[in-house]
Amino acid sequence: MTPWAPHWAPVAAMLAGGVLGAAQIGKVPAAMTTIGAEFGLGLAGAALLVSLFALMAAAGGLGIGLAVARIGPRRALLAGLWLGAAAAVAAALAPSTPLLLLARVAEGAGFLLLVVAAPGLISASVAPRDRGLAMGLWGTYMPAGIALGLLSAPLVEAQGWRFAWMVLALALGLAALVCWRLVPRTTVAQAPPAAPIAAQLRALAAARRPLRIASAFATYNIMYFGIAAFLPARLEALGSGTGGAGAAAALAALANAGGNLAAGLLMRRGVAAERLVVAGALGMAVMAAGVYLVPHPGAVVVLAVLACGIGGLLPAACFALLPRAVPDPALVAPAVGLVIQGNNLAQLLAPPLIGALAAQSWALASLPLLVAGLLATLAGRSLSR
Repeated sequence: MTPWAPHWAPVAAMLAGGVLGAAQIGKVPAAMTTIGAEFGLGLAGAALLVSLFALMAAAGGLGIGLAVARIGPRRALLAGLWLGAAAAVAAALAPSTPLLLLARVAEGAGFLLLVVAAPGLISASVAPRDRGLAMGLWGTYMPAGIALGLLSAPLVEAQGWRFAWMVLALALGLAALVCWRLVPRTTVAQAPPAAPIAAQLRALAAARRPLRIASAFATYNIMYFGIAAFLPARLEALGSGTGGAGAAAALAALANAGGNLAAGLLMRRGVAAERLVVAGALGMAVMAAGVYLVPHPGAVVVLAVLACGIGGLLPAACFALLPRAVPDPALVAPAVGLVIQGNNLAQLLAPPLIGALAAQSWALASLPLLVAGLLATLAGRSLSR
């Protein structure tokens, strides 16, 4: 099968849905100051609009995965897209802070349904030799989507945040329509599994490999968000301007997307996904620690870009491993939910810890990244065995 085969149309549709879903995260920083001023939230209150997404996934990732296994991945995918689009419209029209926060919670639920359902559908849509490439493409949804959301900033400035958010909401609705037309009903079995939830949880724990993949992914995210959240502040502390620091962070995000694509191509050429997990974790740990140890801003940028690029090998490899890490296809969605939940727990807990250490000394901020890299490497080695 070539990359232009008709089987890739559903993959492209789901990737577009994932990117536009993640854009609903990136749209908030682009409008945070404006929204904070309009509703009297202040910067901290407006930042809650971002963290609600992570909080939803940290609390309910596994539960959403079990729900997806019950209702079927295609239904869950479409439900997530439609719910996300409707909630995004509601957020753009929200007249008060409580309604805006409620709409963001609904957006987070829709996004969770989407990202838990999509990997299994994508894996089932392509030939076995193309699954690594497909998972590499899917792994770009988060950095590409956040970048797209950030690019709404000029529209916010020209037309206001409500107009910009409505444009992104309608784009997500269009992606839902395209997925409804292109994602086939027969990609995977749609019948709910016969096993009760408790039995599914026991089977998931007994399989062990999903837990190891979740561990690798969570510790990878400690490193990734340790760079993404603090790189601008690190560069500004070294004398860089705000604009240059922001551009460097965007470049690191693009490098991460490139790493995902590189992993997909390497897996398509026969490189084992387990080896990519180890290489990505080890390389990222060394480079990420250097971001907070090297005192020259130019070197910091190079190290951050390399860390995010090399680390990008890991998420694509993890997504590729999941479908064959479970004994029953019905467990794919719960396994993805488990990975998403671990990812967002790391996203919630790691930045405050790293920030507290950085306040004492930037060199101390390298310690959690080194420990996370070691744990991710060990998880990758256990997958190889």
